[in-house]
Amino acid sequence: MIHASFPTACKALNFGARAVRRSLGFQSCFARKVLVRWIRMEGKNQNCSLRGGRGDSRGALVVLEGLDRCGKTTQSARLVTNLERVGYSAELWRFPDRTTSVGKMISSYLSNESQLDDHTIHLLFSANRWEKRSLMESKLKSGTTLVVDRYSYSGVAFSSAKGLDIEWCKAPEIGLLAPDLVVYLDIPPEKAAERGGYGVRDTSSLSFRRRLVTTIRSSAVPHGRS
Repeated sequence: MIHASFPTACKALNFGARAVRRSLGFQSCFARKVLVRWIRMEGKNQNCSLRGGRGDSRGALVVLEGLDRCGKTTQSARLVTNLERVGYSAELWRFPDRTTSVGKMISSYLSNESQLDDHTIHLLFSANRWEKRSLMESKLKSGTTLVVDRYSYSGVAFSSAKGLDIEWCKAPEIGLLAPDLVVYLDIPPEKAAERGGYGVRDTSSLSFRRRLVTTIRSSAVPHGRS
C-alpha cells in the first residue's frame, strides 16, 4: 500500500505534483497492484521551506519512505525514469549518502567497523542530510526535481524505535528543506523479511521492525523555513 502526503501547497511545485501523481499511478511503474491514497498532511507545516524567484520555476522535493525491502529504491528509480520520459529534469538521491565525509563515518558504523552510541549515530545521520542541503537547494532552484530514497522521517523513526525521545530526534532536522511530497510504501514487516537482505546491525529483529512501522508513520518532522 502507498500513502502520500503533501506537506506543501501543490501550486508551489514546478509541475503541480501532477507528473508525480501520474507516475505513481502508472501500472507499469509497479511490479504489483497497489492502492494509492493521497493524504494532505495536517499541521502548521504547510508552506515549503524553499523559495525560488518564481513559485512555478523550481523542481519538487519528493521523498519515499518505508521499511527496508519495501521497494523504495526500485520505485524511486522508476519515478525518476517516468519524470524524465515526460520531459522533466529529475535526479535520484539516497540517504545516507556514504560518499561524503560524514557518510563515510556512517558507512563504517553500518558495516560494523565502528561502535557508536545511538545518540551519536542519530546526529551523524542528520549531519549527513545537512551537508547536502546547499546542493539540494541549488538543484531545486535550478528546476531539477529530486526524488529522495529516505530522508528525515526515517532518521527520526529509526532512532525513536530504538528508544530515544522522539522530540530530541526531531530537533536536528529543523531547518532542513521540507518535502513537497512524502510517499510512504507500506509493507508488513513479515513480508519485508521474506525478501532477504533486511536491515543492519541491531535493527533487523521482527519486534524492532514492528515498532518502526508505528514510528515511521507518525514521524512528522517539523522543518524550518529558510
